[in-house]
Amino acid sequence: MTGAFRALSTRFLSIAAVAMFLIGGVAATPAHAIVVPWSGAGSSGTDGEPTTNLGDSWSLLNGNMTWDIVPSPAFTSPAPSFFNVPGFNNSNGTFATAFQFTINSGVAGIASAQLVDMTTSQTWNTAISLAAQRATLSAPAGTQLNANDEYSLEIGFTGAADPSMFSFAALWSDSPIANNTSVPEPTTLSLFGVAALALFAMRRRGLNAI
Repeated sequence: MTGAFRALSTRFLSIAAVAMFLIGGVAATPAHAIVVPWSGAGSSGTDGEPTTNLGDSWSLLNGNMTWDIVPSPAFTSPAPSFFNVPGFNNSNGTFATAFQFTINSGVAGIASAQLVDMTTSQTWNTAISLAAQRATLSAPAGTQLNANDEYSLEIGFTGAADPSMFSFAALWSDSPIANNTSVPEPTTLSLFGVAALALFAMRRRGLNAI
């Protein structure tokens, strides 16, 4: 009786541990992520047109050494804009946590990048990769760029861009940009350990019974 009860308890704990691990893993995965890509070319334009108008304008400034978000229809100097994207919405609201800018042609490389949420005084984290052809900006942990937040965005180049050849691809996202891997939380790792031990116990008992 004791052996049967022990076997039943082990099996129950194993199933429960696996179920808890799966639930924990699902809960840790962001749902309904929104990514809005767009591209541009030349010396100035409106981002997202003609498919997704994100409500901002951009322009090459400072002797074509920088790419800036500028208020439409000025196109003359960088100034704060407002993050107001009607289509950039999921079940958690309208906000952004990452921005990525990739050079396609017309300029040697990226020297610097800065995005500041002026409403919350948060300066985003910057990473430059792909042989200085890509800049990724991400919101500090626990923060985000909310709808109607005032922000500035500037990409500095290593040399002057050629407006006749300059082109780029960019995207906004409310989740980490592609190629980022989520790190399991400590609770999830603990559940995984419990599940692994329980499954090992089940397998060991099966071998002993043979």
